Amino acid sequence: MHDPLPDTRKSLNSSHRPRDRSVLLTACPATLIALICCVLPLLWMLAAIIANPDVRSELKMTQFRAALLERTLLYNGAAAVIATAMGLPAGLVLGRGRGPFAKLLWVILPAALLMPSLSYAYGWSQFVRLSRPFFRPMGITFIPGGNADIFRCIWSLAAWLWAVPAGLIGLALRRLDANVQQQALLDGALYRITFRQLAGPIIASLAVVTVLATQEFAVYEPTGISVVATEVRMVFDTGAMSSPDNSIAGTVSQGAGAKSPDQPARAAAAVATDLPLLCITILLSLLAIFAASRASAAEAVTVGPWPKSLDAPLWISIVAASLVLLNIGLPVFSLFASLRERFSIPYMWTEFGPQVQGAMIVAAIAASVASIAAFSAAGQWTPGLIALAGATFLVGGQLLAIALIRIYNRPWLDWAYNAWPVPVIAYVGRFGWLSLAAGRGTWTRPWQELRDMSAIDGASTFRTALSIIWPLAWPTLLAGGLLVGALSLTEVPATVLLFPQNPQVLTPMLMTWVHMARFDPMIQASLLMMIAVLVPALLALALFWIASHGKWKMLTRNSYRGGAETQRREVR
Repeated sequence: MHDPLPDTRKSLNSSHRPRDRSVLLTACPATLIALICCVLPLLWMLAAIIANPDVRSELKMTQFRAALLERTLLYNGAAAVIATAMGLPAGLVLGRGRGPFAKLLWVILPAALLMPSLSYAYGWSQFVRLSRPFFRPMGITFIPGGNADIFRCIWSLAAWLWAVPAGLIGLALRRLDANVQQQALLDGALYRITFRQLAGPIIASLAVVTVLATQEFAVYEPTGISVVATEVRMVFDTGAMSSPDNSIAGTVSQGAGAKSPDQPARAAAAVATDLPLLCITILLSLLAIFAASRASAAEAVTVGPWPKSLDAPLWISIVAASLVLLNIGLPVFSLFASLRERFSIPYMWTEFGPQVQGAMIVAAIAASVASIAAFSAAGQWTPGLIALAGATFLVGGQLLAIALIRIYNRPWLDWAYNAWPVPVIAYVGRFGWLSLAAGRGTWTRPWQELRDMSAIDGASTFRTALSIIWPLAWPTLLAGGLLVGALSLTEVPATVLLFPQNPQVLTPMLMTWVHMARFDPMIQASLLMMIAVLVPALLALALFWIASHGKWKMLTRNSYRGGAETQRREVR
């Protein structure tokens, strides 16, 4: 029987459809936020490259810059390999595990990924300090900048970022055709076939973790290890590359680059320092997108519940549980074990309350702005928003902060530069792609059916969003905003360069203390930040659970079915 509904939809897209004046109103907030937080910084970077010949000339590699880039890719590439190897068994549990542990792992890994990288690395440094009697008989000494210390930094990054490949592999495994794997099980080649099917997500994981690791300087800086990220900060804050007279391990004067009289030259030099790595970052991002797209063929097959024969075996669950204890439990335990004074949350709140409150205020504003962008994008999608937000994320927090300093560090913009607006712009520009991705998720086929039926009834774009889309999608949209807020609490590169801030936040203080081998205020503040970031992280996970398993999923399905049947009867 001929379905009249597609013909009706075609008529909606014809030139006879009345002009919807609410499209601009609905799309304006997300577009305006993207222009301020993403487009302006990117335009400044582009202008700095075009207008400054010294920046363009840095694409010609000198021996020093080639060695710096090689060292950066070697260290962070090794971290990506270790993180992906550790994420593989956890991904198998996430993708083919049943029971409480598999469900708990979906909560633990994302929450651990949101932990402050600065505090996490300090926890591993405390573990090394506590384990010296064990390592000393083997001849292993963690001399600052030595091979053992470099491996500690690589391991710290891998143990922090291993949740990324675990999540990517787990999601890809859930989208694979279970019939193919069951046939492979009968043929005795289950793991070989599964690994071949997961080649795309594994390659994407290696590329993504490498990109994320290259943006972190707080892990390498305390012991003076030179990578591109540390050199970018050195150039902007001191005006020169690291050297014996300009040590990375020394505490850099925070905010020196923003206050210096030669700020334009330092900003251009920082862009020049990061430009070769930025080109490689773009290539790695394209590789990750290509590899992930190669694994998305599951949409063409029926993906249902997998048989029990494909369940993750017990030994893989034991390995995943051991990795959770190793990568999360051990550094946190080392922080507690290194305390000289009794652990007390009221005492820590008394000592660091103003800075934590300031961080939470700025993060709450950033989450609110990101949520507005998510709701606006869900109401009316503007092409190119995620591409702009993704590009701003890829340039890294340091270059984003430098761009904002050059744009807003002016007397007539003091109200924005010396208050919360500029940090909020930095955080939304850095992580706003998450909220925009949440809004983009409401433009898949089931949601488009709801929009089409609403348009048939003559509803405007804004009315459709207000009455149908937002009431159904609000858990996902708010979760995207909360993730931006959680990441804003723990962002190090942008926060340190934008120092001083009003209100004050805790991260610059931690960056000053991280150079001390064993310092109770650093340990206590790190633990307090870990506890604080769990609040928005767990709220976001709860909202995602509601969106995927709660009554909102049922409501969406029932609204689609009931609305479609009603519309079909009306058309007939």
